[in-house]
Amino acid sequence: MKINELLDMEEFHRMKLRLYPDESVYSICARYYLYSGHFARLAKIKRNKKLYLSLKNAFLLMSPVSLPVGSRWASDSYFLEKHSAYPYFSHFILNQEHRKRFKRSILEGDPYILEKRLHPDQGRKLRLCPICVDEEVNKYGEPYWHRSHQLPGSIVCHIHNVLLVFECPVCSESLADRNDTLPKVLPLFCSRGHSLHCIRSNSNKDLFTIANNNWLLLHKQRAIRFTRIRKTMFYYFNRDKVEQTHSFYSTIMYSKFLSRFGEEVLSQIGLSDQDIVLPSLWGKEVLINPLIYIIYMIYFSGSTIEFIKI
Repeated sequence: MKINELLDMEEFHRMKLRLYPDESVYSICARYYLYSGHFARLAKIKRNKKLYLSLKNAFLLMSPVSLPVGSRWASDSYFLEKHSAYPYFSHFILNQEHRKRFKRSILEGDPYILEKRLHPDQGRKLRLCPICVDEEVNKYGEPYWHRSHQLPGSIVCHIHNVLLVFECPVCSESLADRNDTLPKVLPLFCSRGHSLHCIRSNSNKDLFTIANNNWLLLHKQRAIRFTRIRKTMFYYFNRDKVEQTHSFYSTIMYSKFLSRFGEEVLSQIGLSDQDIVLPSLWGKEVLINPLIYIIYMIYFSGSTIEFIKI
């Protein structure tokens, strides 16, 4: 079923749906479906679960509303760059051809598919910052889902340094799941009526560093060449006389990471000794988890920015 068969195009022109800074495509479409009243019809479409996640469909939804033809917004690439996690993941794609293929798969399919494959448990549950929510309600009249809050390893807000909330603090109900048939606007209460306003300050500098480095990579204007990342990684391995074997990464390096970051941090961001292996260093094309490289960069040089300066 095509999107123009689902939605009345005349309603697009009557709606004035604005885009918010760092808002995810999921959030944009959730707000559109809520305000347009199309949840009832969409709920009947059980097979088309990816409708709201397609960037091309998001563009079709928004372009008649708030993206005038000829403007810099009138492109699905705008959604890709400004409202998806593609800029973040693009730094860790082996070459230009693979980058184009990855970009096309996101535009035509599910922009969160890579995150869900990397983090089947953490990646599917959406997170919010309670302080961001307060600020957005005061400024815009409503809160929204941030794409930066959903990045792998980001469990604190890079602005307010508080733990992100992914479930009700009272009954542990998940706020939203990307596998749900329909997108869900950011809630202020769980389904049982418990307030989600739970502010827990973060005292761990590494969690804040990871969130900040994720933010920097997400907003870096030009993609870092992955070959450069690999070359710099080899520089540090040679400098520290690191033996480049799989067994080394999964044992010795994990021990070093435990000493540097602590078991609690690695557990919180979802990394184990098996995740520390870097098979792409041997030239193999694999599904790359950016968080692993970011951890290496922070370990060797303190930040991703300092790392790529070498």
